[in-house]
Amino acid sequence: MIEKIISGGKPGAAVAALEVAVKLGLAYGGWFREGELIPNKFSLDRLSVADKRSITEKSVEASHGTVYFTTGETASIRLETTRKTALRQNKALLIQDLEGENGFSASRRIARWIAENRIKVLHVDGEGENRVDYSVADKVSKILESTFFLSMIETGITTPLMSVVEQERLPQREDPPRSIKAAVDHLERTLSLKDRAAIANMTADELVSLHFTLGSYINNHFDLFTANTGLLTDCQRQSGQWNLETKDVAAVIIRALWKRLRATCRIRIVK
Repeated sequence: MIEKIISGGKPGAAVAALEVAVKLGLAYGGWFREGELIPNKFSLDRLSVADKRSITEKSVEASHGTVYFTTGETASIRLETTRKTALRQNKALLIQDLEGENGFSASRRIARWIAENRIKVLHVDGEGENRVDYSVADKVSKILESTFFLSMIETGITTPLMSVVEQERLPQREDPPRSIKAAVDHLERTLSLKDRAAIANMTADELVSLHFTLGSYINNHFDLFTANTGLLTDCQRQSGQWNLETKDVAAVIIRALWKRLRATCRIRIVK
């Protein structure tokens, strides 16, 4: 699974990769030469004049593999340099044509390649980076986001949220949440990105599999069977089930969490 993204930060695929890293909370890094226009927010390292290696050489060396995005099948000096550098350093290289394959298919292909080559540090580069091409950046962003979540799923999520039950060290609120929104806020902060992605990509019928794990956490940490009538009342009101019992509150909260996560962590099908 990807843990870090390396990129030079130029407009196009490279800057899109860094934006994705920031959005998903991944580590990131890279280098640039004096005079290059790189967004300051990324705080990349300036390559010293004394260092005669190219940005491509340093980036390929620092990563486990490179994804190079092209816009068509035409070759370029930049692509050939990347290809030769990867071959010389015995590093994995995947060339992905943005025009020849739709987004989700590309994401699956990249995720499979990442798994096969056991890539944790990914270098991203691409054509057209010296011009501001928002269509390229947008396509690359969507493909990489989907790739990240697909990589996590292919790693294997067999018993979703079991870690929530096992990790008693997770923070417990002094005042249990007394509304669905507060309960969902708490769970969203507590769950790992992998768990949030797993929930977001479930179907409604699959949510029942969370009742033993996440449901147990809710019952034990939100004081539902003692004095927390505020949360029960809010669940009854928002679900429209005024006869809702305490034992069924967890299911209502899990569904509310699922609906929120589908807007933030769900794999987007791009075309």
